[in-house]
Amino acid sequence: MNDFSTNDESISFEVLIDYVDGILDAKSREKVESYIEKSSECSEIVDGIIWYYQTYGRDRENLENYLLETKKGILDVLDPALQEPSVKPEARPLWLRISRVAAVVLLLVIPTLLVVNGTKSETTLLNEYLSIPYDKPPVARGDVDQNTTLWNQVALLYGNQDYYGAITSLEAIIERKETLAMAHFYTGLCYLYLENPRPGMAISHLQKVVESENPFMEQGLWYLSLAYLQNDQKTLCKQILERIEGYKVEEAQKLLGKLNR
Repeated sequence: MNDFSTNDESISFEVLIDYVDGILDAKSREKVESYIEKSSECSEIVDGIIWYYQTYGRDRENLENYLLETKKGILDVLDPALQEPSVKPEARPLWLRISRVAAVVLLLVIPTLLVVNGTKSETTLLNEYLSIPYDKPPVARGDVDQNTTLWNQVALLYGNQDYYGAITSLEAIIERKETLAMAHFYTGLCYLYLENPRPGMAISHLQKVVESENPFMEQGLWYLSLAYLQNDQKTLCKQILERIEGYKVEEAQKLLGKLNR
């Protein structure tokens, strides 16, 4: 994971890729999201990274090489234009940073507008399957213990589609090592339902749900298959779909048939 600072109003591409890959810790994730909200350029770069993954597959090494090579070409063109005698040396880094960001934004955004996305049908399927959230956990009444209080918080936040808030409460439940299968299941769901989904994190939690028999195993298989599909891991998605025998079995067979075409 890469460290970063927003003191100079900039975030490295490595950190933005970490954000899209879902490997930042909660505190770093909040900082990045706060910065994205204030920076349209940063938001467009994140959209470009997502577009690259959807178009060419989730290969981080290839993505970083792509950014490195294209930035080199862009900066070769930009640098002479920035070397104006009237510009004071101390002012040049600001212009350079702005020009670099603008250039790479164009690099990433223009293909998004011009290239026909070959995964459109899969994106449509995912949107369809995830458009209606899974039922929220039940709310307990009367005298409750701390674990139940946390679950009541999850139910409220999840029901209001505050998935980040729900994740925070779910992490506290997991730390208590109680109702783990249910906690990992809902945590995985929350990561899938985020506005900027984090399928890698969803997979890590849903895998724990399907490892052993529990009341959420069948549901876990279905949503794990969707997480793999969202993460562009079609082979693993199909392997999980083939294991489904109960919950969403008809949808699983239909999706498997479409992926096998």
